[in-house]
Amino acid sequence: MESLSELWDAACTYIKTDGGITSAVFSLWLAPLQPAAFDGEKVTLTIDNEFKYGIVTKKFTELLEQAFFNALAFPVRVEILLVEKEKEEETPVSATASTSADELVINNRANSFENFVVGKSNNYAYAAAKKVAENPGKTYNPLFIYGKSGLGKTHLLKAIENYMKSRNPEASIIYVTSENFTNDIIEHVRFSNNPSEMREKYRHADALLVDDIQFIAGKNSIEEEFFHTFNALTENGKQIVLSSDNPPNEIPKLTERLKNRFEWGLMADIQPPDFEMRMAIIKNKADALSFSIPDAVVEFIAEQVSHNVRQLEGAVKKLQAICVLLDTTPTIEITKDAIKELMNTTQPVSVVREKILEQVSAVMGVSVNNITSDKRDKNIKDARQMAMYIIREMTGMSLEEIGKCFNGKTHSTVKHSIDSVADKMDKDKEYKGLVENIIKNVQEI
Repeated sequence: MESLSELWDAACTYIKTDGGITSAVFSLWLAPLQPAAFDGEKVTLTIDNEFKYGIVTKKFTELLEQAFFNALAFPVRVEILLVEKEKEEETPVSATASTSADELVINNRANSFENFVVGKSNNYAYAAAKKVAENPGKTYNPLFIYGKSGLGKTHLLKAIENYMKSRNPEASIIYVTSENFTNDIIEHVRFSNNPSEMREKYRHADALLVDDIQFIAGKNSIEEEFFHTFNALTENGKQIVLSSDNPPNEIPKLTERLKNRFEWGLMADIQPPDFEMRMAIIKNKADALSFSIPDAVVEFIAEQVSHNVRQLEGAVKKLQAICVLLDTTPTIEITKDAIKELMNTTQPVSVVREKILEQVSAVMGVSVNNITSDKRDKNIKDARQMAMYIIREMTGMSLEEIGKCFNGKTHSTVKHSIDSVADKMDKDKEYKGLVENIIKNVQEI
């Protein structure tokens, strides 16, 4: 079961690095799990301790599913089975499940500049990232890479990390998500007798690469700590690379002094890939998996999945899994079934925007015409702000583009509206649930 073992290793690596749990928690609860089977839609894991089975099932199933999604780039269910030690030793996994899993090829190559597909939508960010990796602290500092989820920001950050480590194995190169940075600070403040240890770790790094920096916005103590870390590193000529869904001036609730510092160096954006680049990504991923896909199928996937590199790679992985399990070659019909979930999530932005307006209208009892008008009645204004927030979250439209949809509202008006909704969601769980339900409804239509 070599390939299933590789899949489990990839999931564990994600949990350890990006799962937001400590190594002790991983060792206690998740390390005892054993991979048993994978049928293309469900991963089966086993554990032989009843108490741990109860805790893992209740507390960690969602994290496990996220870890496998990260490894496969398409969603799978995770089933955890309680087994007795004798049965585990005496009853092997069925030959069918074992064979199917063995035949799946899981590609776990390290993220590098060599396996990053470059096109006109990302060549600027790629060139900047490579320049920084070759001359850390000497050119663009900080380097701020922004773009919507799934376009390759994390790949570039990890490519920088891997390149720097290959050039200088003794250097302190830290890649961290903003969530893990936050958890590290909280853990040291609450549980460590020596919080300065954490500061030493980050402030004496040779390079600090922080993924999804937008998530520290509004967390005052975390922003304060990162502010001083940023200053310490730049004053000593150390490299900082940041990624975000949005440019600094469009990150809600981020303090002005951090916005200013993030704009000191170079900002490079990544846009969704065009058709030719999508085809190149599909072919590149298929080659990496030693999976032959006819040109017609490559073109079909490129036409249907248009906004997200991660989804493109996930489509290839899932198509391969299905073809292996069915012992067949990829056709258009098989591909349609394999990527049907992705096809549902790649609707034109204009369609998604109209669905959002309709859902907000129905929930808030305000007509779409009033929501997009200049009327200032409180109920209309509340609905309008909610719609702006959800449109921003679900489509990634710029503040200017959103303003045009609401009778020419200004950049600052849209930003204020989004910030207001975000603040209200932080303070009012019922309101937050209402917004999240609207988003869910739009996704399911």
